[in-house]
Amino acid sequence: MGYQTDFVGYLHVDPPLNAREIELINSISHSIYLDRRPSGPRALGEDEGVINAVKAEAPWGWSNWTSCAKGCCLSYDGGDKANQMVPWLKYLMASFLVPGATVQSLPEAGALTCDHVLNGMVVGSRRDNRELYSITVRDSAVEVELLWPGVKEWSDYPPLAYQVEIDRFRAWVLERRRST
Repeated sequence: MGYQTDFVGYLHVDPPLNAREIELINSISHSIYLDRRPSGPRALGEDEGVINAVKAEAPWGWSNWTSCAKGCCLSYDGGDKANQMVPWLKYLMASFLVPGATVQSLPEAGALTCDHVLNGMVVGSRRDNRELYSITVRDSAVEVELLWPGVKEWSDYPPLAYQVEIDRFRAWVLERRRST
């Protein structure tokens, strides 16, 4: 059984992502298309060739990284089970974002510039044991630091106030999606 982690913060992207890069990052964020089973879901569209060429290196599960509308930052998409944020960040950088990215050598790469530098911090708070950690990126180098250790017994404690509000908002969003 997995655990829920809440994140706050962002990573600045310089130069900003172009429209195709924003669409690619966000489609990866909202899909578990990298499931390697032949019958599993996958991303469709213009970037399928690019994705297929590099997906053997992709982590399992959901990316949970999304771009802002202007392409100047990446942040947590708010989805459940964001337990693979670091592997996915490293994959996105190595495959699509930074100089030397895998797709640079592919003819399908087209408008993917692979010329971005990332800087910033995202802090995660695990719900099962309340561990706090940071994902810090300096000049596209990723560091993870334990800020406060988790305690297994805390998983039996009632949710913290911010967790209640996050859950209430998620329930509201789901209800709105069902009614539209």
